[in-house]
Amino acid sequence: MKTMLLAAFIGLAFFSCSKKDKVDSSGAPPITAIPGFGDNQGAIPGTAFSLPQGIQLQGSIAGESTSDVCETVGFGTLVDVYLVLKNTTAAEIRVTFPAGLTLVSASADDQNGIVAQTYEINIAAGIACVVRLGAYCINASRHPASSTSRYTWGTVCNAPAIVYLLNLLKDKDLGKDEGGGVQPSVWMVSADELDSQTSRQSWSMVREWIAGIPNK
Repeated sequence: MKTMLLAAFIGLAFFSCSKKDKVDSSGAPPITAIPGFGDNQGAIPGTAFSLPQGIQLQGSIAGESTSDVCETVGFGTLVDVYLVLKNTTAAEIRVTFPAGLTLVSASADDQNGIVAQTYEINIAAGIACVVRLGAYCINASRHPASSTSRYTWGTVCNAPAIVYLLNLLKDKDLGKDEGGGVQPSVWMVSADELDSQTSRQSWSMVREWIAGIPNK
């Protein structure tokens, strides 16, 4: 009997804690201020990103390029960046830019960026490829990427609100976001600490915006 009561208590406690971590029946997490987003200080939470073996980044990740682009991936015009990836091997290599990958500006005046979906490109053996990578802004009060902007790889963000948002976006054709709902969605779920009611209202608005984007 004691064992059954203990099991029931643990189950109830787990359920209660799980409910506190969600703001509505959709499973949306609470909206909190994420380090590195908005005007928040601190490192962007997440896992490290690295290029595959045999691929080298040549020079800087920049806000402009005067060379011909060989691959264009991603959406979000505020943080378009350009990078040269060199395949140093004798075989083609696939490079993956995962959803949630962040780009960290060298200047506190320029916006950091986040890649909203997973993109893959193939780089032929021995080729140096100029890649244009589109990302969304995560700092509304800063300047968009420009010719003087320089970036480094950030983490692949694992903040709960960002993970939830990226899951909403994963099947969407972001090139057809005619209402422009993705960018304000990123700002809305990452910049400030919101109470439960405001979180619910914000997620409802975000889901409505995203529902209007056609699927791929």
